[in-house]
Amino acid sequence: MTLHQVLEQLEISTPGRGFTRLNEMLNTWIAGQELRQGMLHLTCLHTSASLTINENADPRVLHDLQTWMDAVVPQDGCGPLNPFGARIRYRHDDEGSDDMPAHIRTALTSQTLSLSIDDGRLLLGTWQGVYLWEHRSAAHKRRLACHAVGDLCPSRSDVAAEPQRDNARSLLQRRNTSKLNAFVQARHDPDAWATDGGADTDVDLLVDRLHEIAQEE
Repeated sequence: MTLHQVLEQLEISTPGRGFTRLNEMLNTWIAGQELRQGMLHLTCLHTSASLTINENADPRVLHDLQTWMDAVVPQDGCGPLNPFGARIRYRHDDEGSDDMPAHIRTALTSQTLSLSIDDGRLLLGTWQGVYLWEHRSAAHKRRLACHAVGDLCPSRSDVAAEPQRDNARSLLQRRNTSKLNAFVQARHDPDAWATDGGADTDVDLLVDRLHEIAQEE
């Protein structure tokens, strides 16, 4: 059995710092590929946003997660304390005070996820949601690489296999034709018709068979 695979990039708009749920978008994309069962590997193609699986019902969970992250990695442009008790300014602040904190938040989380596909949908727990976690303060457009590998739905797999069967049949016909033509050339005697009193020879029969094969193609 040959596994089908597809690699595509999706664009996701985020409103700024916080979570954007991806379940519906990903399931729609999987349905469009007509994958029945397999694996979906996701990669967030940025260094200031990440991926996570967490609570999908109670929004207070996501609020508390964001509050925890804000406390652990403040977005005020300052890092840990120096020996004198003062917080040190980050050197990397080209895009504002939230620039370096966003990179640290990404390092603490994850930029990849591998998820199972079953019956044409993501296999997730009842309360699980897949989220893109934006770590920058402003809205952004993020790119997500989706690499899926698996079995196609029955109707799609039958259609995909048909050209392969036709191709194999054509190759077999051409191969047999080439071998038969070589055999004819080896047996060919231009004076055989006269010596056999006008009767069909083996070569005549082989030539007829070549014509039949040519018509079958």
